[in-house]
Amino acid sequence: MEIIQGMANNDAIKIHYIENQIKDSKKVPLLICPGLSESAKDYLNIIESINDRRCIAMSFRGRGKSDSPQNGYTLEDHIKDITSVVEELYLNQFCIMGYSRGVSYALGYSILNNNLLKGLILGEYPAEHKKMPRGWAKESMEFYKTHCDSISIEYEVLKSIEEESKQVNFKEQLSNITCKTLILKGETEETLLTMEDISDYLNNLNSKYIKVKRFEKAGHDIKEDDFENLIEVLKEFLDAVDN
Repeated sequence: MEIIQGMANNDAIKIHYIENQIKDSKKVPLLICPGLSESAKDYLNIIESINDRRCIAMSFRGRGKSDSPQNGYTLEDHIKDITSVVEELYLNQFCIMGYSRGVSYALGYSILNNNLLKGLILGEYPAEHKKMPRGWAKESMEFYKTHCDSISIEYEVLKSIEEESKQVNFKEQLSNITCKTLILKGETEETLLTMEDISDYLNNLNSKYIKVKRFEKAGHDIKEDDFENLIEVLKEFLDAVDN
C-alpha cells in the first residue's frame, strides 16, 4: 500500500494531508483530525493498519508540513482547514475522527456538515472548544520539549492559538449530529474525558447509534498506550458505519 501526500488550499494557506489512496473500496472513507500539537504523520500507523478503505490524516495550519500563518488560529479557521481537505479530495458520506483538541475542530465541522457524514469518532475530549489561559503556550512548549521525541508545532503557533482561542460549548448544538458515533475514553488518570462529559454526549447527540469504548490500560494517548485494541475498536465501528 502506497501512502501519498498532498496539499489542500484554504485561502492561499496550504493544508497538508497523507492518504492510502484506496479509492476503489465501497467502504466509508475515514478522515482523521489530529490533536493540538500533532500532525498527519502521527497517524501513519493507523492509516497503514486500516487498509480496507480510503483513510486520510491531515495536518492543521501551523502543524507538520502545513503552512504556518502568523495569525488565523480560531475555531472557525481550523474548521475551514477540514473543509479544504474534504473539498480537495471530494469526500462525501465519510467518517470523521477527531482526537484530543482535534475533537473540537471535528465537532465544529460536523455540526455544520452532518449531511456529509456517515460516522463520527470522538477521542478523549469533551464537547467544547477551550479558551487557553495566559501562559499556556509557554508551559506547553516546555512540556513538549521535555516529553516528546518530535514536535510538530512551533511556539509562535501555540501563542497565536492561546491569544485567539475562545470558549465554545457544543452541548446544545450536538442535536445537529445524527450519524453513528463512537466515543473513545482512557481509564487511567491521564484521561481528559469525565463521566459527566460522556453524559453530555449521550444526552445531546441526535444519533441513534452511540458506542462508548473504555480503554483500561490507556490514559489520554490511547494510540500510544493500547494501539492494537484501538485498531480493533476502530475497525469494528467502521464496519458498523458501512452497514
